[in-house]
Amino acid sequence: MGEVYRAHDPSIDRPVAIKVLRPELITGSGAEQLLARFRREARAAGRRFHPNIVAIWDFGEEDGIPFLVMELIEGKSLDEILKASGLLAADRSIRIMTQVLNALGFAHESGIIHRDVKPSNIMVLQQDQIKVADFGIARIDASDFTIVGDLLGTPAYMAPEQLSGGPVDHRTDLFATGVILFEMLTGVKPFRGKSITEIMSFMERRGPEDIRTLNPALPESLKPVLGKALAFDPGARYGAAAEFSAALQEAISVVVTDKPRPAPESSPRSPNEAALEPELLREIERDLASFLGPLASIAVRRALRQTTDVLDLYELLSKQLNDPRDRNQFLATGRQRTAAQLDRSRAAAPTAPASPRQERVAQVVKPPNPASIVAIEADLTRYIGPIARILVRKELEKFDSLAKFCLLLAAHIPDEKERKAFLAAHGAE
Repeated sequence: MGEVYRAHDPSIDRPVAIKVLRPELITGSGAEQLLARFRREARAAGRRFHPNIVAIWDFGEEDGIPFLVMELIEGKSLDEILKASGLLAADRSIRIMTQVLNALGFAHESGIIHRDVKPSNIMVLQQDQIKVADFGIARIDASDFTIVGDLLGTPAYMAPEQLSGGPVDHRTDLFATGVILFEMLTGVKPFRGKSITEIMSFMERRGPEDIRTLNPALPESLKPVLGKALAFDPGARYGAAAEFSAALQEAISVVVTDKPRPAPESSPRSPNEAALEPELLREIERDLASFLGPLASIAVRRALRQTTDVLDLYELLSKQLNDPRDRNQFLATGRQRTAAQLDRSRAAAPTAPASPRQERVAQVVKPPNPASIVAIEADLTRYIGPIARILVRKELEKFDSLAKFCLLLAAHIPDEKERKAFLAAHGAE
């Protein structure tokens, strides 16, 4: 569909990648469809900001040729890694796949389906940090656009409903994720046939091959997880990416501890754990697990001995991460979780006391001062480029305090020092 060039943005002094449509594709009868799809990719990308999704900074046209300015990724595709190694260790496979599921879950919550999840669209950076790329054929907000005669997706990783031309949803992406995980763990795909018809028959009648036969070193606990992810009927699959991710974390605990985790009733929650909502604790564990793996659960419980403040908890847990970029991304997620928790607290108990740090986030300034917003947008543009305008408009739609507004915007600044400077400049530290 396009060619990608390494480039330099002189305004912010950073390297970027520029994706340009191949000229031969924008001529002829299908040109308008391809241009429309390219524009959809730009609009969809402008609505997604997540540490595991390749960021798109800008979009435009030059001499009639459209282009995207994207985050430059220094790494290899999962496809390249699998071709070189054949298969990966179970703990590494799940560490990678947890991050992919985090990215897909975020997109699905925004009404976006990838529809072409495959190893070549999963970029692996240093220390196995993951970036999911190419949402270019995504379906947005259940829009009903179609391209006649154009089968969107890569057949080897497509769900049966997609292969048969039926309706797709987020569970179609989760099926593709299951195929990739199966391949990472065994070195082969779960449904091997001589034709799409034969593969479809295996999907419906036989199910995936036995992973223990293909790789006896794998724990038995992974078999039902993959079986559910690769179910022929979408209704029998995981209902959400987070559910799939949680099942993987539970299954891999067998590899780490050689025994299943104790049932909740046999392991009562400590007073500090009880001070936080169970769902929030699970979210914090999942956020950390995307970098730390199954040991995240232990780390969270140890950190809870020292604090129940969500921001403090994220800062304590970030010390477990050696890579500065991982720490920054984890802390950015923590700020978003804190803002979301504050919203829930207000709705449930408006008079309940908040922690000192949450009170700073909650300082209400209504309506926002237009001059302040202009200054914030100009400052944010210095750090992340023209995409700042879109972010500011998006967050203004749900504005309820200047501090929270700045906190959410700061989450998109990758450099920790720059992020702190931005928050300090606008009184939201």
